[in-house]
Amino acid sequence: MRLSRLLPHSLVKDFVSLTYHDAVRRRLLTPFIAFVAFLLSFALARAVAYLFPSINLIIGKYHIHHFYYGMALLIMSNWITLISDRQGPKLFAAALFGMGLGVFADELGLLLTCTSPLALKCNYYARITIDFFTMIVAFFLAVLYFMPAWRRFKRLAVHTHKLVLGRNRY
Repeated sequence: MRLSRLLPHSLVKDFVSLTYHDAVRRRLLTPFIAFVAFLLSFALARAVAYLFPSINLIIGKYHIHHFYYGMALLIMSNWITLISDRQGPKLFAAALFGMGLGVFADELGLLLTCTSPLALKCNYYARITIDFFTMIVAFFLAVLYFMPAWRRFKRLAVHTHKLVLGRNRY
């Protein structure tokens, strides 16, 4: 049985409009690419850290955490955006930005819980990491989908108002 038969047509249509093609049509391809790269890099960094906790980069006596990779990717993406006016490099910079933000955000709990040099008890799995992840996702979703949702809400409000007051009172 087709999905469109199970769900109301407008709901299926709204879901389909939240795709890549809608982002392109509304000229939001750059934030869409950054959002997808953010989600993928955060998930990959979290999965690697969970599944392979013994994989570490150690140079001399220093443990190089992956938020440094994230910072490097963020710096590179900003530099590319500053020096280029073409669309291709800007889309590449958006992907670098999303990846850098995802890798950096993955270690926010570690960064924020390592507060005392005398008693280094850092918590990579701190709840604040998920809180920041949720806020970043909410920001991306607001940038990408607030206006279509707002237009739909306004249409629904006008339709409801007409139903309540009657069509002849307008």
